[in-house]
Amino acid sequence: MQRNRFLFVLLVCVGLAGCRADLRDLQTASVEKLASWQVQGADLTLCDANSSDTREREGVIPGAVLLSNYRDYDPVAELPGDKGAKLVFYCHSEYCGAAGDAARKAIAAGYRDVWVMAPGIQGWKQAGKPVGKATPAGGAS
Repeated sequence: MQRNRFLFVLLVCVGLAGCRADLRDLQTASVEKLASWQVQGADLTLCDANSSDTREREGVIPGAVLLSNYRDYDPVAELPGDKGAKLVFYCHSEYCGAAGDAARKAIAAGYRDVWVMAPGIQGWKQAGKPVGKATPAGGAS
């Protein structure tokens, strides 16, 4: 009985209504907040947690660091050396959990100013913000 109920909830969540990523334990920023930080010249590092297929299809936020893999990336090699740096992670949309997972990995590595832009690249594009193409060198243009 318990298993059937779990499967029902899973099917409803994934198939019909969609489930928003659980970000309750993380600081979140709206598209507007991220855009205002950029306009103000805030010192921040944008981190794209999307797959290469998603980046190719949707584009990337210009200037973002393209993580090698949202689960298995190496924080020492791929993030700034300053553990106090403001990091803003994003993925596809509010229904994608990759940004949250990548942000939690950064926190576990000792980063203290970690944010997730929950609407992701979809929300960024819907707000009319600029989108670039992923470059082969692992950055965004």
